[in-house]
Amino acid sequence: MQLKWKRPLYLLHRWAGIVLCAFFALWFFSGVFMMYVEFPQLTRQERLAGLPALDFHAATLHPGAAVARLRAADFDTVGSPSRNQTLAVENGDAAVEVGAVTPLMRLGRPLYRVQAHGQAQPRVVDARSGAVLPRVGVDEAGAIAADFAARAYGGAPQPRYLQTLQTDQWAVSSSLNAHRPLHLFALDDAAGTELYVSSSTGEVVRDSVRVERWLNYPAAVTHWLYPTAIRRYPDAWAWMVDILSAAGGVLALSGLWIGLLRWKRRPRPGKSSIPYKGLMRWHHIGGLAFGMVTLTWVISGLLSMNPGKLNPPRSPSPEQQQVFSGKPLTPGDFSLPRFDGDVVEAEPLHYFGQPLWQLTHRDGRVELRGGGDVPPTLPDAAAMQARAALLLPDASLQDVQMLSRYDDYYYTRHPERGSHPLPVLRVRFADAAATWFHLDPARGRILDRSTRINRLYRWLYNGLHSWDIRWLRERRPLWDIAVISFSFGGFALSMTGVVIGWRRLRMGARRQQSSLQSTG
Repeated sequence: MQLKWKRPLYLLHRWAGIVLCAFFALWFFSGVFMMYVEFPQLTRQERLAGLPALDFHAATLHPGAAVARLRAADFDTVGSPSRNQTLAVENGDAAVEVGAVTPLMRLGRPLYRVQAHGQAQPRVVDARSGAVLPRVGVDEAGAIAADFAARAYGGAPQPRYLQTLQTDQWAVSSSLNAHRPLHLFALDDAAGTELYVSSSTGEVVRDSVRVERWLNYPAAVTHWLYPTAIRRYPDAWAWMVDILSAAGGVLALSGLWIGLLRWKRRPRPGKSSIPYKGLMRWHHIGGLAFGMVTLTWVISGLLSMNPGKLNPPRSPSPEQQQVFSGKPLTPGDFSLPRFDGDVVEAEPLHYFGQPLWQLTHRDGRVELRGGGDVPPTLPDAAAMQARAALLLPDASLQDVQMLSRYDDYYYTRHPERGSHPLPVLRVRFADAAATWFHLDPARGRILDRSTRINRLYRWLYNGLHSWDIRWLRERRPLWDIAVISFSFGGFALSMTGVVIGWRRLRMGARRQQSSLQSTG
C-alpha cells in the first residue's frame, strides 16, 4: 500500500528537480550578490547633489495659476485609459484632481511640474509665462544631463547621446512610466556613468555606473529573472515567477518529505542512517540540513509577488490623510513661492488646512515654511496625538507611542534616504483588523497604515526571505555570516540536484539508444 503513494512522490521530486534545481542554484548564488549590490537607481543623495537650487524670483505664477493653464487634453495617459482622461481642469478648477504641483528648475527657468491623479504623465508649466511646455527633445536633454553631471560629479562633462528608449535593462521599473520615453546619455568618465533624462519633465531620473551594471547581471537580473526581453511584459513575467516559485515550493516540500522518510533513525548495527552512496548521499545530507531554509526561501520569494493580493495596501485613505491635512491639495491656496539658499526641492502640503512648503536642502535637511500670506501653525506631536482617534472614528484608540528608534515593524535599511524619519508616533487601534498608523510629527503627515495581516506578511516575506530580524541585523556581521552560510548550503544542495538530474537524463538517453539498437 505504501508503494502506491511513495513512487509518485519520488517521481514528482525527481522530475521537478531536473527542471528546477538549476533555478534554485541561480537564486541562491545571486542572492549573495544582492546582499551587497543594489539595482541601479538615482539615490536621494545623488539627486540632491545634482539638482539646481530653486530660484523663483523671476516667476510670476503661483501654483494655482499654473494649474489653471492646463486642459484635459494636455495629459498623456500611461497604460490603460483612466479617469485622468476626464480631468476637470477647465476654468482652472483642478484642486481635487491634481495629485502634486512641484516647483523645479530647468536650465535656469523656474517651472511647475503638475501631476494629475490616475496614470497621466506629468506636464510642465513655465512659472514666468504660463506656457505649457512640450516634451523635452534630445538637445535639451543633453544640456540638462551636462548641467546635472557638472553639479553632481564636478568638471565640465560632455554627455554623449546613446538613444531614446521606452525601456532597457536598467529602466524597467514601473516608477519610470511617467517619464517615458527616456533619453540615455553616457558621460564617458572613468566610472562609465550613464544618465536617463525624462522626456516629460526634463529631470534626470536614473543613473548607473559600469561596475553596478556588471554586478547586477549575477545579482538582480538573475535573482529576479529580469532580462529585458522578459521584463518588458510585466504580466507574463509575474506569472512566470509565480509558477516557478510555487513549483519550487512543491519540489522543496517533497524533498523534505522524502528525506525524512528515507532517514533511518535507528539503523541496524553497521549500517548508516543515510541509505545512499556517492553524490546521492550528499544530496540527502544537504536536504536534511538545508531543506527547511530552502523551502522558506522559495515560498517567501513567491510572497514577494503578493499573489492574490494577500498583502493589503498600506496607504491611508484620502479621508484618513485629511485628518491632519484638513483638505485635499489645493494649489490655489499657495502664494508665489520664494526660495533662498540651497533649497533644491519643494513639496506643497496642507496641515490643518494651512498651506505649507516642505523644503529640502542640498545637504538633506528638511524644513517646513508657510505657503500662504498668514504665518502658519507648524505640526507638533501633541496636536497630532489629540486628533489621532479620528483616523478610525468607529474604533477605540488603544494607545499612542513615540518611537525614537527603529523596531521590527518600523524600520529601513537605508535611513539616510529619508523615507523613514524618526521620531514617529505609533497609533494603535483595538479594531477587528488591529490597525496601526505611523505618523510623522515633524511634517504633520501619515507615513503608513498596517493591519494584522500586513504585519504577519512582513514576517512571512521580509523575515523569512531577507532575514529582516532586528536582533540579527543589529549584530552584523552575524547577519551576513548566517545568510551567506545558508545560501551556500542551499547552493550546494541545488548543485548536487543538478548533477544528479543530468546523470539521470543521460542514463535515460543511453537506455533509449540501446533499446533502439536492439530492436533494429
